[in-house]
Amino acid sequence: MTDNEIRNAILEAAYNSAKEAGGVKIGIFIVYKISKLLELEKKRIDFNADYLDGKGLVEWSTSGGGMVITVEGIDEYERTH
Repeated sequence: MTDNEIRNAILEAAYNSAKEAGGVKIGIFIVYKISKLLELEKKRIDFNADYLDGKGLVEWSTSGGGMVITVEGIDEYERTH
């Protein structure tokens, strides 16, 4: 799986969590669940999650691996899907 595919999976999970929760800042998802789902090493998930955070598309919200999508992340997800 490429880094771009991993980033898309993270962004999709963040987007779906926000939609299900009914709000951008309350749609927390645990990024490491993607690691198990995709059978990838945690460090590959960390790298790509940090990249998305640096781009302002998602934000770390908890020290336990929780993330939320940003408004910019929603725009990016909707633009590409």
